Amino acid sequence: MNIGIIGSGNVGGTVGELWAKAGHQVMFSFSRSSERLQTLAAQIGTNATSGTPAEAANFADVVLFAPNFWLVQEAIAQAGSLAGKIVIDTTNPYRWAESGGIVRMVGENVSGAETIQKLLPGARLVKAYSSFQPSALRRWAERPLDQRLAVAIAADDEAAKAIVAQLIEDSGGRPFDLGTLQNARLIEIPGSFSSSDNLTLDAAFKRRLQVLGY
Repeated sequence: MNIGIIGSGNVGGTVGELWAKAGHQVMFSFSRSSERLQTLAAQIGTNATSGTPAEAANFADVVLFAPNFWLVQEAIAQAGSLAGKIVIDTTNPYRWAESGGIVRMVGENVSGAETIQKLLPGARLVKAYSSFQPSALRRWAERPLDQRLAVAIAADDEAAKAIVAQLIEDSGGRPFDLGTLQNARLIEIPGSFSSSDNLTLDAAFKRRLQVLGY
């Protein structure tokens, strides 16, 4: 599968590398330094390239959307329309305050994913990969299946969700379904499934039962 990475920092770089190692073709984009993107792709090998956000969008069957939340509109402007694309939103809707704390950038009753969906008309948005540090996914990827990291997923498009679930497995994680995109707020800080660097699938199912009742 061709996967365009828009936002190639800690999340995009790590997940993109894991996908490339699983045999997918990835294109990294949206960084302050094009040289950094070229170096990242070269280090990964033949399944990785780099380009502009527009090139990554045109290349992609699936887009991993991983900019900092305060750069979301800039990233979308550079990418152009993503209508019809499966877009995996990894963002958390916060920015750093001058005091050193974090400031929520969307309303209390809405998720960042729902906000991004409105900015990407026609995109098939899926929330995933925002509930843990990507280094945790890398560390756990080689463990026995029942000990791998659980990766929460939320979307309104069931077909898109199924494709992303397979990509989560390809990156070494274990997908578990949190329902519709409205529940994406549970994956974002400070939701019940955020900061889940040690969550196995069995523990995730127990927590889902407590939070959602199923």
